Amino acid sequence: MPLSSHVISNGALEARIANFGASLVDLRLAGIQNSLVLGYPLIEAYPQDGQFLGAVIGRYANRIARGSARIDGCPLQLECNEEGVGHLHGGAKGFGVSTWDMVETSAHAVTLRLVSHDGDAGFPGQLTVFATYELIGTATLRLILRATSTANTVVNLCHHPYFNLDGMPDVSAHKLWIGADTYLPSHDNLLPTGDIATVEGTPFDFRMVQPLHCHRYNNTYCLHGNQAGPLKHVATLEAGGVRLALSTTQPGLHLYNGYKIKPTARGHSGELYAALAGICLEAQAWPDSPNHAQFPSVILRRGVLYEQTTDYVFSSISSHSV
Repeated sequence: MPLSSHVISNGALEARIANFGASLVDLRLAGIQNSLVLGYPLIEAYPQDGQFLGAVIGRYANRIARGSARIDGCPLQLECNEEGVGHLHGGAKGFGVSTWDMVETSAHAVTLRLVSHDGDAGFPGQLTVFATYELIGTATLRLILRATSTANTVVNLCHHPYFNLDGMPDVSAHKLWIGADTYLPSHDNLLPTGDIATVEGTPFDFRMVQPLHCHRYNNTYCLHGNQAGPLKHVATLEAGGVRLALSTTQPGLHLYNGYKIKPTARGHSGELYAALAGICLEAQAWPDSPNHAQFPSVILRRGVLYEQTTDYVFSSISSHSV
């Protein structure tokens, strides 16, 4: 299937969506010169990049230790594609590196579809996934992910954009707020320890808006009382006169400040991206949930509709705003 993209716009916000990975490849706010996300002007650069810029990740975003899971007590072995860890981002041919079908386009919305066959990367059931990007309100990009399976399976879909609101080489001037009291500590291999820890007194405490600390962030925050819930404002990011308010129905928000970014192709302004060039705020379920009974369930039952919503709400702010 040839690579392609579609632009949606409402005058205040413009987004370009590619069929490779159902990726958000460009995002522009009226009055702001730079793109608000890392991306490449040539869609052909994405298959060689491998960093999931703007992609929809699945079947299981993030990590599963040893690729080991259970459904109703029955063991399930998934593809192990990350050395020393196990399963990562749906496997070597996961959703973020697959070419989706664009099934519906308009001036303000685009819907893409992907069919994952029974047994892909070890997952049971044929999973049919739809990703709909839609511009609503003044400057809000809404992403709705839906899926159904022909067999009981495990699913954790997420969106993986790298935000850079001020167009600078790194995100050190960005300020962040996350409305969560707890987070998931991790081992050196980025698998969660199984603990649910307070952010109090740690570098993970963003309950007050503040600059990003000099720390490597690659951890999940616990939202919605540890379960999926109604659409709720959970994070705010600010820089360069732009504010992003993120709302989601998901039980977790994964913070990754791009410390592993490597230059592979030139971005929208001709730059080569380096470490810390973008920050990911990934609404998702919790990593390694199949191996922790106290984590929210990620089992999707046969014929049941999986659905999640994330809103990215943009606005201009004064230089005095915090």
